[in-house]
Amino acid sequence: METTTIYRINETDRTINIAQSVNDSDESIHGAVLNTRTFTFDELMNQHRVFCEHTEPYDAFRDRLHSALRIGRSIEVSTEDMIARFIAEYGKNIFFRGYVTSVIEFYDKERYVLLKPNDVVIAKLDKRKIQDEVSQKLMEYIDRQFTLMCSDAYFSHKANMEHFMIQPGRTIIAADNYTFNVFHESDNCLLTVLAEIGQLVHRNKWTVCQCGFCHKLFLGTEGEVCCHSAECIEAQKQQKEAIYKENTKEYSDVKRDYDAYVRRYKKMLVEAGIEKYHPTEFDEFMQAKQERMDAMDKLKRRLIRNGLPTTELIDLSAKFKAEIKALAEEMVERFWRKV
Repeated sequence: METTTIYRINETDRTINIAQSVNDSDESIHGAVLNTRTFTFDELMNQHRVFCEHTEPYDAFRDRLHSALRIGRSIEVSTEDMIARFIAEYGKNIFFRGYVTSVIEFYDKERYVLLKPNDVVIAKLDKRKIQDEVSQKLMEYIDRQFTLMCSDAYFSHKANMEHFMIQPGRTIIAADNYTFNVFHESDNCLLTVLAEIGQLVHRNKWTVCQCGFCHKLFLGTEGEVCCHSAECIEAQKQQKEAIYKENTKEYSDVKRDYDAYVRRYKKMLVEAGIEKYHPTEFDEFMQAKQERMDAMDKLKRRLIRNGLPTTELIDLSAKFKAEIKALAEEMVERFWRKV
């Protein structure tokens, strides 16, 4: 019996409800709607990475199907047996389940020509030739589906999808006295699910990041250091508070030292007569001073907001001090004889 997969994406909380490999009947699908599994986008991304990185089971799967076509009149291959082998080695993975289900359904459909009793075509043609044709179609399907599933584009806005595909699917409305839910049908390989998540990734410019607390991979924007788990968010909050308390005085000391340093060179220009006799150049100095002070303030706010230490602020202060000193001294050297 053919199976189907249904899903519903919840963009707000970044989760997806999936009922996988359900018998394709109204009664079965209705029951599946009530028993979907919920995954976060991050969980799906990590499962997808495992699916793409561990290719050994697929080679064995391919060989097994190829051999099964040659045995008698082509034997059945167990979906659950292959999935159990993968789970034992790498854990549960919805992409492997979907891939195996899809390929075996294709295998069963294509090998039907070898199972027809007293088929006139098989009686007249060489059976091995037909087996070869079925095997070629199967291998092409395996390669095409695997290539589409393993694209980098689904979970990084920086990657481009090189393939074009159309996957028709039904809309499934599940309603009763208490709830009203709309699900969509996916191919069993979950390419439809991957494509919809990929749309969100590209729209929001997400990329794969590593959490600085649990060290797991998650979907975020450039520079994010914390995943979306409640534990890590709380840990980051506590870290920020601790760093803020430790460094608040140091932030202010760095900024106060820089401000005093700039005032010293402003005073030097005033005493040299630059403000009075060369106002245009003095305005240039004041503008340069203000631009650097604004940059210092902006950096200070960012460091405090993210609970980061003052190292970056100290380095920027030293750089700006050198630039202000060079600018002021160059003006005095250039104009002091003309005052």
